[in-house]
Amino acid sequence: MIEPLMQSFSTTLLDADPEHDAPLSIRLAGSPQGVSLFADGYGDKGTMPDHGTPVFIELYRGQRRVIVWSDINREDPTHIIPLGGAREDRRQPDE
Repeated sequence: MIEPLMQSFSTTLLDADPEHDAPLSIRLAGSPQGVSLFADGYGDKGTMPDHGTPVFIELYRGQRRVIVWSDINREDPTHIIPLGGAREDRRQPDE
């Protein structure tokens, strides 16, 4: 079976605080398994330097979720965030 090609997009993030000049190069890479966020100087425990992804978005058992490795010394994710509450059909009308 041929693996589908990963598609990627690169950009530079500018700090939201205009007083802090700290741009960050990032790359988003999408595959049928999910979307990975790569950021210069960040990674995860199980990969070589400059190849890790601290953030991954996936579809798991019909549920969209964000997986985060906020501690490079931990093999397992530090956060698994289900996005079900962010669905458009869950929006409450303004009072």
